This record gives sequence, C-alpha cells and structure tokens, in this order.
Amino acid sequence: MSLHDQPPANHALELVSSHRGRSVFARWLHEPLFHFFLLGAALFALNAWRSAERPPENATAQIEVNAAVIERLRAASERQFGKAPDAEDLRGLVMAHIREEVFCREALALGLDRDDTIVRRRLAQKMEFLTGDIASAAEPEDAAVREFFEKHAARYAKAGRVSFRHVYFSREKRGVEAETAVAESLAALTKGANDETMGDPFLHGFEFAEREPDDVVATFGEEFARQLAALPAGEWRGPVTSSYGMHLVRVDARTEPRAVKFDEVRETVLRDFHEERRTVANREVFEKLRERYQVTVDEAALAKAAAPTTKTAAR
Repeated sequence: MSLHDQPPANHALELVSSHRGRSVFARWLHEPLFHFFLLGAALFALNAWRSAERPPENATAQIEVNAAVIERLRAASERQFGKAPDAEDLRGLVMAHIREEVFCREALALGLDRDDTIVRRRLAQKMEFLTGDIASAAEPEDAAVREFFEKHAARYAKAGRVSFRHVYFSREKRGVEAETAVAESLAALTKGANDETMGDPFLHGFEFAEREPDDVVATFGEEFARQLAALPAGEWRGPVTSSYGMHLVRVDARTEPRAVKFDEVRETVLRDFHEERRTVANREVFEKLRERYQVTVDEAALAKAAAPTTKTAAR
C-alpha cells in the first residue's frame, strides 16, 4: 500500500506523532542542560581526536599544510594588507605557520601554557565562546523573544528628550568674581536681557535641541544632567554646575519617555536575548564543570594579601 493509499486516520496519526516529536526536540534545544551535554560531547570528541593525532613515542609528528590552511593564510593576509600575497609572500606565510605550529606544539608538550596568564585567559575565553555558540545555535521561538522584551520593556523605551539654552561662566577665567557674575546675569536674564551678551565662550555651543539624557551626560557630566532634569521649563535658573564651571540654564521643551512596540526594536531584542542565553549557559556549564574539581583556598593568605579598605587606608 502506498502512502496515498493509507487510511486518513493512520495518516493523521503519523502527522500528530511527527509534530509531537518536533515539539519535544524544540523544547530540548532551549534547555541549558542539553547545551551542557552538547558541549561535553564536543569536548569528548575533541579529546579523542587529539589522542588519535598524538604520535607515539619516538615517532615523527605530522604537520599538514592543506588547501584549507593555505586559503586561510592567504585570506588573512589580503584582509590585513588590502591585496592578495604573491607566490613568494604566500610561501613565507606558510613557513611562518609551520614555525608557529612547531613551537606551539612543543610549548604545550612542555606545559608552558600552565603559568601564562594570557594563554590561560585566552583558552578560558574560547571555552566560553564554545558554550555560547552552542547555546545560541537553535533559533529561539518568537514567543520567548517577546516574553524577554516584555520583561525588559524599560530597557527599550525611548528616552525623554530636552531642549535648552545655557550661559556659561568659567571659574578658571573669572576666579572669585564668577559667582557674582552669575547672580547679576541671572537677575538680568529674568528681566528679559539677551543671553547672547553675557557669559564666556563655550566649545560645544549654547543651544541644544532634543537631547537625550546620555547626550547631556556626555557633554556636561552626570551632575549637570541631574540638575537639568529638575529644572522647570520656560525659566532661567541656576547656577547649574558642570566640570567646566557654572551655567545659567533655560529649559525650552521636554518630551517624556515613551514605550516602543516590539517590532520597532526586534533586532536589538533578539541580540540581547541571545546574549543573555549565552551568559546563562556559560554560568550553568561552569557550575557543572566546577563539580569535577575540589578547590581549596588559603583564606589566611588571601586576607593577608588583600589591600586595606579605603577607610582603613584613610586612617
């Protein structure tokens, strides 16, 4: 009996079973424990491969510079210098690769990587990258990404904006007279004086339109941004201090933060979702791997080596 000759009920049963199988597999793809098993399998396979590649005692080790290696060397050189290497240059790259491979293998055989902070850190990073790549291999379900967006909605809201003008007074230039100049100018501005006629030159200008809080912080500093957020609109106020000096400020307009729709920030949310999933997977895999080791810390030596706290140092 062909597939088309099967009774409809049997055909439907097969479809349901197939759908359930895919659903179970999809759920497994999102389980951190499954990622750990995948990582373990990859490490086991890598160790088996390295064991197979390791030559016996007194045997000559093999270094194979195949087409894939040559192409990688050629492409890397072209990216770096903007042109493909000629025959002589390419042969030089191959010889450099062989030299590096020989010294690298001998260094690993001697255990020189064990006390090298840079090498150890790089190896640890590669393990983390491997775990992260496995964790993000499966395409996430749209519902999971939307749930992540709802949980972190405040992160993606459009920041409020502010438009303002300011008059700048340099403490360095005016010295002790700066505060007097600020008070006199504020009184004049309140009565309608033209702000262009007073104050000192300012590198970044005097009028700022629709700036987000981060922009204000980047230009004037956190203290200025904090004081600016509390000023009423339509009035000259001050002095508002910054790392530059003192300012008289008039807020012209403000827009409040607003929530955004998921589709507006989908790509950003997806990127953050993957990053959090990699972080969680790395943490959980580390905890599993950590169970293989018995770790002891000399707490007395740790306490003795620690620098004194700020308060103790001040005393």
